[in-house]
Amino acid sequence: MAFTGTAVIKQVTDSMVRITGLSLASTANGTIGLFGASPTPGVELPDTFNVEHYKVNGQDVSFSDAIDVTVKAAAVNVAQSIPVAIVKSGSSVADWKATLTNTHASLASPDLEIYVRFHT
Repeated sequence: MAFTGTAVIKQVTDSMVRITGLSLASTANGTIGLFGASPTPGVELPDTFNVEHYKVNGQDVSFSDAIDVTVKAAAVNVAQSIPVAIVKSGSSVADWKATLTNTHASLASPDLEIYVRFHT
């Protein structure tokens, strides 16, 4: 099962986006990927979200190391905290994704506020 709702993507800077309008049903997961990813993720980031491979001390920095994904509840008076796990995978524009999973067995998450940042 994927995200519930419609993603509202707001580009904050060249390397940061804010995503709202989504929640996760109990035990559901949703994916976020880069523009041009294949297969298309549940939420595709805009082409203007700038990421590029770079090196530090001669070593490649992976996208999973350089892209930070954070999530918090975007609702007031949430009676119970619903943990959302974030797992990043892939190493290229085509296959990098973040999978967000509602780890609660019976409760849906509240609306989520998700930030995706590329660190250089």
